[in-house]
Amino acid sequence: MAARKPTAAEMTVLLLFHATLSGAFLVAYLTGDEDTYGMHVFSGCAVLAALALRAATGVLARTGSPLRFPRPAVQPLRDWLARLLTGDAGARAERSPLVAWMAAALLAGVALAAGTGAVADFVGPVEDLHEALGEAALYVVLAHVAVVFGLHWLKRRTPAPRPA
Repeated sequence: MAARKPTAAEMTVLLLFHATLSGAFLVAYLTGDEDTYGMHVFSGCAVLAALALRAATGVLARTGSPLRFPRPAVQPLRDWLARLLTGDAGARAERSPLVAWMAAALLAGVALAAGTGAVADFVGPVEDLHEALGEAALYVVLAHVAVVFGLHWLKRRTPAPRPA
């Protein structure tokens, strides 16, 4: 299905999700020591709540909605990369299939870090796994930011169409 422009309500939901998830993740990451454990747990729960609401929205949204979960696929990514490498300006201007892959990696990485944190409260040995996944999730978040800026840079390099 062809992409459509998101409605104001859809953009509001996406922006609120991003703000809640990124803020809660940042607070959880920065408060992982013993002195701020209560804040760490609270922000971790906020991450889980944001992910749960996003999962429900992503599954229940209609086809074509930007709220629907993206479905990463190898062939569209390959085709897009091939077009990009051959200098196709259309590939730079359109929505990249890389976005779906990055979203899936980001959601999975943050969900694993937050989920193991919830489990670590009851199963002590999971604490080391939670810490490792939290560190890994930070790098996934940084990669996400880099991809967003990189794709924005590509779009800005696309020349404007010449008037006929």
